[in-house]
Amino acid sequence: MVDAALVKIIDFWQKNAEEKGLLPRALVDVIDTETKEVVDIVGPRRSGKSSVMKLLIQKLKAKGNSLYINFEDPYFLQRNTPTVIEELIEAYTVYFKPSLAYIFLDEIQNIASWEKTVRKLRDSGQYKIFLSGSSAKLLGSESANLLTGRHVSYQLLPLSFQEYLGFRNISLPDKTQMLLQDTILQKYLEEYLYIGGFPAVVLSNSQDLLKQYYIDIIQRDIVRRYEVRQPVILEKMGAYLITNVAKIVSLSSLQKLYAISYELASTYISYFKEAFLLFEMSQFSYSLKTQQKALKKIYPIDTGLANTVSFRFSHERGRMLETTIFLELQRQKREAYYYKTDSGKEVDFFVKGKQANQLIQVAWDMFDEKTKQREIGSLLEAMDEQKLKRGTILTFNTSEHVDFNNKHIVLKPAYQWLLE
Repeated sequence: MVDAALVKIIDFWQKNAEEKGLLPRALVDVIDTETKEVVDIVGPRRSGKSSVMKLLIQKLKAKGNSLYINFEDPYFLQRNTPTVIEELIEAYTVYFKPSLAYIFLDEIQNIASWEKTVRKLRDSGQYKIFLSGSSAKLLGSESANLLTGRHVSYQLLPLSFQEYLGFRNISLPDKTQMLLQDTILQKYLEEYLYIGGFPAVVLSNSQDLLKQYYIDIIQRDIVRRYEVRQPVILEKMGAYLITNVAKIVSLSSLQKLYAISYELASTYISYFKEAFLLFEMSQFSYSLKTQQKALKKIYPIDTGLANTVSFRFSHERGRMLETTIFLELQRQKREAYYYKTDSGKEVDFFVKGKQANQLIQVAWDMFDEKTKQREIGSLLEAMDEQKLKRGTILTFNTSEHVDFNNKHIVLKPAYQWLLE
């Protein structure tokens, strides 16, 4: 017998899935909707995964033969066994439509042992299945074994700068307009660096939401999920790391700072990464052993979140710009590292490419001659070591070309690179 409460839950979320006026997200056009495999969308909470699912329903014209359920619904705090998924499908076919082609399961990690049921549904061949989750390990070891070869994974981050302009109702410029509107675009880029790209924050222009997002990520996605025994230390460490954006951080320094074991410091870092609060970037080396031993650079999921936690935007604009470049490389699925020359000079990004590798330096401005010489000098040295003829320096507003010893360096405003 079908539980009447389930019928009400389905009805609520079916109406919710028909939300009008959703703004477009680039990922919707990237997702392969024709694949027979399970599609999973992972990313931080509040990054827009639910909206992407609703946009997919619209794109597929699936209204009337799709089941959409968000497992953040309080009902599933108690009913969180895998059987509830099949009960939802039964209730839908009995009380709504007998034909069901698409299943959208939002925040699936809230259902215990969901993997076996999803595999069973996938293997039946009856449904096209879409999942979302707020954990980088949505498909952990058990899930991966059960769904090997049966899923395609996509990562959703907060809004890119291009999406940010769309949410601000700013028309995307062509190459000519980009040059003519440089002052306006710089203004919007500075706004974007300050408030970040979480959709609801951009639409409401309210950074107060970010404080709650940080608390939710710490409490709901980490403390509760992993039953953390020292939540105060965890929260302080998270605030410390998100404040030290685009910096190299050692586990031994965290161990000493918080008087915890090296292993616990490492565990907490892994929790932050799994909850999409932070990313790590390795130093480039042709030796895998050297690469693994080198200290990692830390980047936050969102510049607005980092600003809200740290209250230091005006002093960290260059690092926020660097973070924005890093996050864009993540969206593009580029393989990126930081680079240290043999003499110890640092270049922000070494990006591996199929055609050619790239070296990218990031600086807020180049007005100070010493800064300019330092940044160009580091880049030239790295270019020599990697035998590259071209290099890039991204700044807030500088446009220039520098030639030196048969090498060419392009100084480009970051907004142009972000909109290419």
